[in-house]
Amino acid sequence: MRVLAPQIRQATSGDAPGIARVQVLTWQQTYRGILPDSFLDGLDVERSAESWRAVVADRRRATHVIDAMGILGFCTAGPSRGDPNGYRGEVEAIYVDPAEQGQGHGTALVRAAMDWLAAKRLTPVLVWALEANTRAHGFYQSLGAHRLDTRLLRIADALYPEVGFGWPEGGSPP
Repeated sequence: MRVLAPQIRQATSGDAPGIARVQVLTWQQTYRGILPDSFLDGLDVERSAESWRAVVADRRRATHVIDAMGILGFCTAGPSRGDPNGYRGEVEAIYVDPAEQGQGHGTALVRAAMDWLAAKRLTPVLVWALEANTRAHGFYQSLGAHRLDTRLLRIADALYPEVGFGWPEGGSPP
């Protein structure tokens, strides 16, 4: 049996269940001990898939997936959602299945998102990560992003600090 190499492509609505599965698995692993267990245990792939169908259909954004006979990871990017520092584009979400992390999939997904954002003239680009998710901080910084600002994000009826990272105009991942 031939194993297919992972391919990066734009998501379709049929990818929503795979995207949701990756997001739920990643949140449950990454945020255990940071967010309430009851919140993480209540994450539902089917409910999340409905939300992802709407995101994938939104033409102002692009969701790229890495697919190897199933979704291994995804990255959604689009116009900045209200950044006051002049960042026009935003990597809104990037998740790679925990079993597939460390193989370059995240870097490849960020590159695809950055190419799409540059083609839409949505640069410079920023991304936000929970302050407690230091692994994500290291990942973004390894791709050349600089720490920008901190804000509060409401999740499960509580506020959590998150840190913004940005790629300046013309900057992009290596």
